[in-house]
Amino acid sequence: MKNMTPVILVMLMLTSFLAGMDMNELEEQVVIEETGARSGADASVIAITTPKESTCNQQGCRNTLQVGEEVSFSAFIKNVGDADITELSYTVTIYLTDSTKAVGDIAKDASGNNLVWENLDVMCDDASVCDYDSTTDPLSAGAFLGGGKVTLKRSGADIVWTPVQGEYMVGIAVDSPIDADTSNNAELVYVLVEDWYDVQVELTWLDNNGDEMETSSLDASSMEKAPFKLTVTADGSEIFNPREVNIRMETSGQVNIATLSDGTDVKGINFITVGTPTSNVEIFSNETDPNATQFGNRAVLGYQSAWEMSGELIPSADANAQFEISAEVVNYTLFGQYEDCVESTEATEGNENVTTWANSCEVLENNDDRPKTDYDELTGSKVTYDDIRISRMGIYQGYNSDCTGVATTFMQEGEDGDLNVGCSLLYADVEHRGSDPTKAYGWNVSYSVSLDGTTLATGVLTECLVGLEVPYVYSPLGGQAPVGAVCMQTTLEPGEYTFSMALTMNNKSSTDTDPISWSGGTDQRTSNNDAAMVVDVINNLPVITSFELTTEGDIVVGQEAPLVFAVSAFDVDDPSGDGLSFAYSYPGGEIGGCTGTQAEGATVCTSPVFPDFIGNSPVTVVVTDSHNGEVSQEIDLFVWNSIVATATSTAGVEIQYSLDYNGQSEFSIETFEDMDTSSYAAVPLEGFTGTYAAVAVLDYKPNFTKSASDVLEQSVSVIVAQELAATSLWYIDGSGKWIILSDAATNVDASTEMFTYDVPSNSPVIPGGMMVLMGGELAQATVPDASVGGFSAEATKGGAIAISWNITGTLLGSDSVRVCISPGQKLTLPDCPGAFNATVADEDRTYTYSGTQTTHGETYHVEVAVCNEQGCSTPAGYDAVVADKKVDGGVAADKLAVSALDGQWTVEWEVIGDSSDVAMWHVCWSNEAFTVGEMPTTCPDMVMGADATTLTIEMPSIRTGQEYFFTAVPMDALGNMEAAGSMNSITDNRVADSSNNNDGNGTIGDTGDDASSSVPTWTWGLIGGVVIVAFIAGAFILSRGDGGDGEGKDWDY
Repeated sequence: MKNMTPVILVMLMLTSFLAGMDMNELEEQVVIEETGARSGADASVIAITTPKESTCNQQGCRNTLQVGEEVSFSAFIKNVGDADITELSYTVTIYLTDSTKAVGDIAKDASGNNLVWENLDVMCDDASVCDYDSTTDPLSAGAFLGGGKVTLKRSGADIVWTPVQGEYMVGIAVDSPIDADTSNNAELVYVLVEDWYDVQVELTWLDNNGDEMETSSLDASSMEKAPFKLTVTADGSEIFNPREVNIRMETSGQVNIATLSDGTDVKGINFITVGTPTSNVEIFSNETDPNATQFGNRAVLGYQSAWEMSGELIPSADANAQFEISAEVVNYTLFGQYEDCVESTEATEGNENVTTWANSCEVLENNDDRPKTDYDELTGSKVTYDDIRISRMGIYQGYNSDCTGVATTFMQEGEDGDLNVGCSLLYADVEHRGSDPTKAYGWNVSYSVSLDGTTLATGVLTECLVGLEVPYVYSPLGGQAPVGAVCMQTTLEPGEYTFSMALTMNNKSSTDTDPISWSGGTDQRTSNNDAAMVVDVINNLPVITSFELTTEGDIVVGQEAPLVFAVSAFDVDDPSGDGLSFAYSYPGGEIGGCTGTQAEGATVCTSPVFPDFIGNSPVTVVVTDSHNGEVSQEIDLFVWNSIVATATSTAGVEIQYSLDYNGQSEFSIETFEDMDTSSYAAVPLEGFTGTYAAVAVLDYKPNFTKSASDVLEQSVSVIVAQELAATSLWYIDGSGKWIILSDAATNVDASTEMFTYDVPSNSPVIPGGMMVLMGGELAQATVPDASVGGFSAEATKGGAIAISWNITGTLLGSDSVRVCISPGQKLTLPDCPGAFNATVADEDRTYTYSGTQTTHGETYHVEVAVCNEQGCSTPAGYDAVVADKKVDGGVAADKLAVSALDGQWTVEWEVIGDSSDVAMWHVCWSNEAFTVGEMPTTCPDMVMGADATTLTIEMPSIRTGQEYFFTAVPMDALGNMEAAGSMNSITDNRVADSSNNNDGNGTIGDTGDDASSSVPTWTWGLIGGVVIVAFIAGAFILSRGDGGDGEGKDWDY
């Protein structure tokens, strides 16, 4: 409980503090200022295109990388400033991250080195050192480095990263010593790197020596049998041991016998299990029960250990026999902790607990991460074997929206990933695969393009003349031209696309009209003539790189300078930006005349400052690409209202109030009426001598006022007839204070003149009051005639400064006596900036500056003067005073001794230190020992002189037998006394008076029975009587307080 008192006191203090606090002071106002357009060079990373950003959802992840897959880096780097860039560098950094995509530590390679690549020589003025020579080709304003997307290099070679499994943030940053804005110098993309697993199948023909042949099309015209070999390999980014790998083998054509070396018949369609037979492999394991483990026999394909099996095919006796062997992975089994292995108990009524076991088991897999290696085939023929195939099919992208420019990416059939919208090139390579390489075949490729199941385009292709740096012109396949290419351009929209291509061999030979001859034939293996790919096409939204209001300064409605907005946007699917359109709006609707495309100049919006924009009016730009993907950005626009309010009094005096302010309501002069001038016939005007008469008085009142923060600029003009002979315009506020607005008029015409007052900035709208036009020439007031005389300033005890003065002359009502006290540096009135500056009562002639405001030993400059609004009179009183709060010199008493004789104490001491500042010595004493802080405050026993060392003190008249403690301290002439703890002591050993022999008279010191507790015996009876009387009186009062009449009476006790 004893701790509650300070707690309650603290609460009361906080309550008082909070009650007196202005809560507005606790609110920090943040003002976001719009800046103008960038000036200077400004390098910016607009977008990272390689690697693509990985995205994940419940269905899985897209655009991931595989462990060990080499990755280069490409990006769009642009100068978004308005000056050339002549020096440039860039850096690629790989950071660790997780699903939150927060940037972590820099990732390291296998050797522990940071994954950071820096090219300091991207652009400079030396072509022998840097990739780009700024003397001939600087990065000009608005240009992309390299003309578009650029692959990042170091030392002339592509920067390449070979990733390991994990999650990363890939950062690309640019730097230039003349960069005006570094906030846009870097971009980051999230990249997920996953492990990969692959079961590879390979078929090869063997020669008579059992060596592998390079050809896949065998000339069997002189062969009775065709030996071959099947190889199956388990590969991946980490150990991968599939079990029970199931391979489908098929032989077709004119085949008599087809067997493997182990005797397995593989003629026709057969399924074989490959791997090393292994006994007692674990096939099931319970997470918590080792006894539940199950074992079995399995064929295990060891990690990176090729399983090989040779075989032999004997064609039929037909002289034109043709045959084919193919092998394909069907499925395989994996063992581990998979979702299919999880077991859980079911919750029951009364038992809601669910137990889950993450067991290990075998699961069947039908696919791997590299399906292109899951199939292989061999062909053979006793006669010429005619075959052509599509060797590669895919999509080129990276063109401008109008299909100009060059491709920057290629997605091949079978690869994982997405395509982007925009101009794309469907492409295929074709090649001769017949047994006679000199035989040329005529050919063509038919294609089909479908979007979400709807066919968009079909046709037949024989060449590729667009979209590639080196076009291909049609030629038969064979001889000197074993390969060819076809392509067609198309513009992709968002959705799922199916691209199909089919290669056809001309079965007839060329005619004399054909420019190039070929041989007809029948394609004897059509399974390699078709290619297709199904892929999702994603629209990358445009990126707004900047959106700015370039109009400078404060914006006022109706101003001559228009509003100018500038936007810069980029679309990775359309690097030229020609397909982007722009629209600008504000809360009231669309800003007219600004909607359009980049080619139409819509990246800049110019608009007059309409009244609809007044106040806070956010402006939004919407950027839309050619595929209806859109993004928006908003900036705040603040527009001041502007009004010139006018009014004319009955007498013809006109007021014009020009006001730029925040608000939609129209400002007006509500009242401007003539008033009687007789009350203003002899008015003394502050700052001027004499009195003046009003020639017109107007009662003025606006329809509203505005605080200073809601006013940009304002001015007041009053127009009057020249014959009125007004010389100045004054305003009287609600408190009766006169304020001069103008003391000079300008002629409007031959008969009227105008007084104008430009209201100072940070001022509110002038509230209602009186506008007074005064006549008579103004006589400027001067400094006071009265001045200071008889001035003195001196240091006093405790560091105080005592000031006195007299006044010479007469103080006027506009005069005041001012005091300026400044430490260290002399300051003068009337300003006395940053120092003590006070006005004292006119009748005062003294002032004391408290010692709590001074520092010992510091010089204070003191000035007293008579001042008014015009300044201060001379002479003024001035002096410099050194504050004195203590005895200087470090002087003190030492070796203090006390003796007693004849009822007196003699105190003696030695003086140590510099005693030049000592005026006297005081001896302080007490019947208790004391410290410096406990020294008695009044020590009347003293001896004069700096060198005094002895003082005699009368002992107390009562002989107590107590011990007394003494100290000696110095005092200076101002009364500043030092403090010290007790230095010595003495006991009062005088003999006590024993003349009273217990006579019962109560003398102090008696110990007899009649003097118990020093109280005479007769007093106890008196005390008892007083108590009895008090009880009787109390009972009487209480009975009167509630009388028998039932009236309740309240008594003030």
